[in-house]
Order: sequence, then structure tokens, then C-alpha cells
Amino acid sequence: MGCERLIALVRESRRTPPGTAPDAYLLAQGEGAFGYGLVLAEALRAAGYAVLQHAGEGSFKSQMRKADASGARLALIVGEDEMRAGEVSVKALRGGGAQARVSRDGLVAAVAAA
Repeated sequence: MGCERLIALVRESRRTPPGTAPDAYLLAQGEGAFGYGLVLAEALRAAGYAVLQHAGEGSFKSQMRKADASGARLALIVGEDEMRAGEVSVKALRGGGAQARVSRDGLVAAVAAA
């Protein structure tokens, strides 16, 4: 395989095929946030939504870049404050819009409305 073909394949592999972007990308930062995020992601998946959850370490800024690159419509942000309040922050990644905090129980409805 020639170099040009290999480069084309690498570029193509970084693109998200149409219709395969997740509905939401979940970011977690802080003690216990990842586990809390797992529960939220599973609730959304059970409701039929495609959710990616950031795995591993990374700054908030790095996680937001990955959320945007995923093609997801929404970023779901979980930190220690959200956990204590039983909430999650929802931010639109496409088309703008304000970030809002919603209750854990209202998350599925908030994603549906977004």
C-alpha cells in the first residue's frame, strides 16, 4: 500500500460516519464523579440514547475537546458539586445554547428536549 493511500485511510478513520455520532458525551471530574456518571449514562442508554463516557484522566478542557470531536449533540458534565446536588450539567455542543443544571431524575427528559 502506498503512502498516499495510507494517509487517506488514516484521515478517513478520524471522521465520524453520518448517523453514528452519540447523543451525548459524559465528562466527569472529581472524586466519585466517574461512578456517578456511569449511573447517568446507563439511564440514558436504557432510554435509547447513545452515550459516550470519557475514560481516564484529563483536564476539563481536554475532555471538552474530545466531547466536541465525538460529534455528540450534548456534553453532560459531572463534578463534585453536581454529585452532591444530585444533578448534572447539560451543555449543547451544536448550535449553541446555555449550559443548564438538571436533576438526575430529569436528565432523560432534558436530553429529549435538547
